Amino acid sequence: MTILDSYMLRRIGKPLALVVVAFVGIFILVDLFDHANKFIDNKVGPGIVVLYYLYYMPWIVVLTAPVAMLLASLLSVGRLARSNELMAMKGGGVSLYRILAPVLLVAVGLSFASLFTGEVLMPPATRRRLEIKETHLTRRADRAVRTDIIYIRPDGVMFLARRFNVGRQTLTEVTVEEFDDESNPTTRIDAERGHWKDGHWVLEDGRVRRFTPDGEEATSFESYVLPYTEPSPDDLRTRRLEPEEMGYAELRSYIKKLRASGNNPRDLDVQLQLKISFPFVTLIMTLIGAPLAAATRRTGFALSFTAALAVSFIYFGLIQVGDVLGSQGLLPPVLGAWAGNIFFAGIGIWLLIKAPK
Repeated sequence: MTILDSYMLRRIGKPLALVVVAFVGIFILVDLFDHANKFIDNKVGPGIVVLYYLYYMPWIVVLTAPVAMLLASLLSVGRLARSNELMAMKGGGVSLYRILAPVLLVAVGLSFASLFTGEVLMPPATRRRLEIKETHLTRRADRAVRTDIIYIRPDGVMFLARRFNVGRQTLTEVTVEEFDDESNPTTRIDAERGHWKDGHWVLEDGRVRRFTPDGEEATSFESYVLPYTEPSPDDLRTRRLEPEEMGYAELRSYIKKLRASGNNPRDLDVQLQLKISFPFVTLIMTLIGAPLAAATRRTGFALSFTAALAVSFIYFGLIQVGDVLGSQGLLPPVLGAWAGNIFFAGIGIWLLIKAPK
């Protein structure tokens, strides 16, 4: 590592750490004030509150990392421009690309760290956080009836129901699907009703369809006992997983089974692509922020903060627009998830090329 690299890493490292800590702290304080009444009304102990926000941390860090890196690059590179250090470096024969290389390297590292956090740390942490929220902050009346139940057994069998009455342990509009090793449906059971009896679900008024290479075999029934004991009423009492609670492979498998059962989960397709695209928002924001800061010698904290907020607001807004358009089928899911990155990456590269060398 050269002296220049070490110097630039120190310059970007300190503001980045301070901004990340500040953003995480502000986020937690705002959320704590927003949920304070619920914590108090439900008599949630301090230990549970601390655990709740510890499990919240991976999600907060992934969400705020792009803005933190943008602001840190504006502050650090802007300070070098104001003190004429950038001019001195370029006067010594060092190009702007070489000067900014360590900053961009930090952004790349932070992008991959966000990707790792979102794939490995965030799913189990989010699951535990939402379980705490479900157990301690949700009213009992809201837990009495579940709608749109989706449960996937360890062997891949998918269990769906329109409505589940927790107290009576009854189901309405039930569908059970079994798949082969390639996720192709082999059996589908549809029933009007179901109830739990002697450790099994008993389905009523429906039919069984079995899919073979020769075609489809269908038989009707008045009563049908499912051969397996899972899911139990306790399993169905828990809420279904959100995309943030699943890793990329798990969500992709979940989408594949939903599509094989006749659903069209376009919104989940977009969320799947966002798991890859969103971490690289950090790098693209740095591509925008660093050249902007290097091109002006009058960037103070207030101006840098305002610029960071403006760029972040527009960028995140475009991501949301792409999410909505992709979910509604107006854009392919891949384009819906990556449109914001493509647009702002183009702006960032253009700014980097146009910046005084």
